[in-house]
Amino acid sequence: MRRRVLLVGGGTAGHVEPALAVGKWLGRHSGDGILFECEFLGTKSGLERELVPSAGFKLNTITRAPLPRKLDVAALIWPVRFTFSVLQSLSLVKKFDLIIGFGGYVSAPAYLAAWILRVPIIIHEANAKPGWANTLGSRFSKVNTVAFKSALSIGGNWRAAIVVGMPIREEIRTVSALGKSEIAALKSKICSEMNLNTGAPIVFAFGGSQGSTSMNAAISGLISTLPKLGLNLIQVVGKANALPSAVAGFAPLAYATNMNELYAISDLVIARSGAVTCAELMAAGKFALLVPLPIGNGEQVANAQDLVAAKQAEICDNSRFTSEWLNSNILRLLGSAQALAQTQSGNKNLEPKSAEQQLGEMALTLLSGTKK
Repeated sequence: MRRRVLLVGGGTAGHVEPALAVGKWLGRHSGDGILFECEFLGTKSGLERELVPSAGFKLNTITRAPLPRKLDVAALIWPVRFTFSVLQSLSLVKKFDLIIGFGGYVSAPAYLAAWILRVPIIIHEANAKPGWANTLGSRFSKVNTVAFKSALSIGGNWRAAIVVGMPIREEIRTVSALGKSEIAALKSKICSEMNLNTGAPIVFAFGGSQGSTSMNAAISGLISTLPKLGLNLIQVVGKANALPSAVAGFAPLAYATNMNELYAISDLVIARSGAVTCAELMAAGKFALLVPLPIGNGEQVANAQDLVAAKQAEICDNSRFTSEWLNSNILRLLGSAQALAQTQSGNKNLEPKSAEQQLGEMALTLLSGTKK
């Protein structure tokens, strides 16, 4: 018995990566005679245009209709664009048995289309503060799920949401299970490839899926002091940003496809506090300096709180994060990271079932009693 599932979410890795994790789980599992056939809904301009096809899934696209933040020409024409996106969604959603939505520009039109067509919806909210698209969809969905327990305090339809955690790539979950000898061998290999000092601690820095010019600028001031500090630095600057020159102890990357390996060998992580990044850090058991991006409704600050409470992270406001601040605090931060590593070999308290498995099982439950 075939069941078609449309995974909805696009724009950033925070929407696409969780959807991919669920899609891959559904592709590997079936139950009660159900065979899942998954496709994605996104936009032509988001990261999904690369990530989804490379993962082996078909990507369907509709017109972007982001909610205007101010009154201007874009706000005046938004109702027309949004209505057009809903019409596009209607023609697509009718072909599917279930929608699993992860937020982002494309989600609100898809949720409305699914409600009109009576196609069941499962929603996953990645951030501690839900966005407007998922908040709208939560009115129509069969099941609402969240990554962070704190999201339940938002109230409304989120009060009864199910906390499942964050769907993340399977290889990230294996990091905390690596033994010391495995990590040492991996570190030796990567240090040799990147011209890094095998005996020195490794700082791994990245600014989100698109990179961050302000973080790159602040971190660049650390490069010249690396020999004096006795540190290595691996920095992912983002594809759209200029790639600095590599020197001994410093390895710049435009993009990283082996995040699990880089997490495994790093002693300290410096990153934004997007929902996926926070979930990966928790799963990998790594200490991080988090620099929340000051956008939206403050969700990146909220995302970081669980890690801070677990003494697995420290927050630095974006406005305070400068080369001077970083050089003054890097050794102290590394000391906190090393103290964490001595008290725990990774996070051993992961949920019994992964978020992707829980969402997949919810899909099985919803669809097992339907006929087609």
